[in-house]
Amino acid sequence: HQQAQHPDRRMPHAWRLLLVTGAAAKVDYAVKLQQTLGSASIAEKAGEFSKALSKLSELEGLLSKWRDALTVAQQEARAPKPADEPLLPPDESIEFSVNRTHIPERCTRTSQTGSTMKVHYVGKLVKTGKMFASSFHTGSQPFRFVLGSKDVIDAWNQGLLDMCEGERRRLMVPWTLGYGEEGTKGVPPYSDLQYDFELVELSSFKSKRKAEL
Repeated sequence: HQQAQHPDRRMPHAWRLLLVTGAAAKVDYAVKLQQTLGSASIAEKAGEFSKALSKLSELEGLLSKWRDALTVAQQEARAPKPADEPLLPPDESIEFSVNRTHIPERCTRTSQTGSTMKVHYVGKLVKTGKMFASSFHTGSQPFRFVLGSKDVIDAWNQGLLDMCEGERRRLMVPWTLGYGEEGTKGVPPYSDLQYDFELVELSSFKSKRKAEL
């Protein structure tokens, strides 16, 4: 009668494979291997060598499956990613419009190109109604800019001319006057926009009386 082979003679090989592949493998395989190793160790201590050898065979099967899974994952990672289809301009877009939603009783000065303006504003995507920008996200501090500068989109420079302090406006902005074909953070390409403004403070202005002369 031939004595069953002691599991210690096969254990080092299994452990070597475990150490080599363990760092890059999925957690579920690692847990299964640990459980199977534990069962083999318990069986060995109990003198159940056939059971211990059976568990070691399971270990080799798990390692083989693990290796196959890693090979597939490696091939998928190396495979070229399909190119994204280019976005095309929409068939229809909104028209640019300026709606004065609140006009103060007194208006002695209005904004002109070169005026420094402080405004509160909220910007939303027309398609979804999702807000993408707001001056209220900066501690309720008004946003300061120079009208006519490159610091803001064309729609602001056109739609906020001749605006009084305390006045509120809504601009409906087609994508051509907004962020165009590239978009920006929170704004996908070719997005029509809605802005609501309130002019809080105006400086470097022209008086309304002089502007009318």
